[in-house]
Amino acid sequence: MTGFVDRERATDLMQRANIEALVLCEPEAFQYATGAWIGPAGLFRRAGAGFVVIPRRDDLPIGVVVADFQAAQLRAAVADAVVRTHPIWIESASLEPATAGRPVAQRIEAGLVGRAPGFARPATFELARSVRELKTMLAEFGLERATLGIELDFVSASDLSAMQAMLPGTALVNGSPILDRLLAIKSQSEIDLLRQGIVLSETGLSRLQQHAATGMRQSELVALYRQGVAEAAAGSSLQISTAEYVTLGARPKSADVAATAGDPLKADMVCSVNGYASDMSRNFTFGPPSPEQAELHAIAERAFADGLAALMPGKPFAGVHRAASESLARQGLRSYRRGHFGHSVGHSVFSEQWPFISADSDVVIEAGMVLAFEIPLYIDGLASFNLEDQFLITANGPLPMNRLPRRLGTIG
Repeated sequence: MTGFVDRERATDLMQRANIEALVLCEPEAFQYATGAWIGPAGLFRRAGAGFVVIPRRDDLPIGVVVADFQAAQLRAAVADAVVRTHPIWIESASLEPATAGRPVAQRIEAGLVGRAPGFARPATFELARSVRELKTMLAEFGLERATLGIELDFVSASDLSAMQAMLPGTALVNGSPILDRLLAIKSQSEIDLLRQGIVLSETGLSRLQQHAATGMRQSELVALYRQGVAEAAAGSSLQISTAEYVTLGARPKSADVAATAGDPLKADMVCSVNGYASDMSRNFTFGPPSPEQAELHAIAERAFADGLAALMPGKPFAGVHRAASESLARQGLRSYRRGHFGHSVGHSVFSEQWPFISADSDVVIEAGMVLAFEIPLYIDGLASFNLEDQFLITANGPLPMNRLPRRLGTIG
């Protein structure tokens, strides 16, 4: 199995929740569980594009329902999974070797014979066909009357209602909290991808700092970062994408203003490697910072150090939030309120994932988590600064993935 699921941990979590199997269908969860792309049907982001069944019993294999167009790639990626297919809108065929010498159309047609009478493809895909294969698989696993954990954070109300009607013997309950806890602890392969994202992102930021100059527009600054990332990733087979949350100047401005002397720059950058999004942020000024800018960043640095001291395995996330908030209060920001001071990272449509470093979190920090810890200070009229690093939590404490200094940088 080439996915990232820890079956032992999954079994333990399902036992605690009295769930007999997890049934995953979100495209990102599908890839997490199999290591393979769900295929083009997943782009519609609806239940039924594919399913992954993770039984609680460890003597049962993982089961996969996938579009027929994607089946060959899926079987090659997860040879030990039980695979069933459902038709989608894409038609495909193959040339039969035994028909060599015949017209091409006849050779293609020979590969399409044997289908059930009246076979037709849907306009996109049909949930009913996909669930029919899921139902057969559940019966093969002895789970036709099981309690199943479904991703209710993803599945729409209408799709859930349809699934319940088509699986009358099963009880469909919320499995999203179990998936969240599985995703929170990273495998070594996931850690490697997240670390690579930081390496690429820091290379991009270094290029930005080295080549940026006053007069450059915000889009040009982002382009410098992207060029650095692209050059660092050149020649690799990794799938790289970036997202940039850049604030230039002391006040909110239009999306493409030009930098002037004294302008602050917040560079909150996300670099995704094979879908795993790493998150970090550094702050700069064009030329020497003003005394107020330097003071603001020093406040962030001290709060970062105080919060980081609490980011230890076995300690609550809420304690980290409290330590950072109390540090800001001691420095004079007694009324400053921030909803969270960081979050988990991983494979998602957004870089911020559960659990969050928030005041109301009841989650305990565990070894194997990869967390982005941040101190954002957005002060209209002075600067928008965010100091953010990514950490692997080990048994001995947080291990930084970043190498760039946390101090306020200068450009030019």
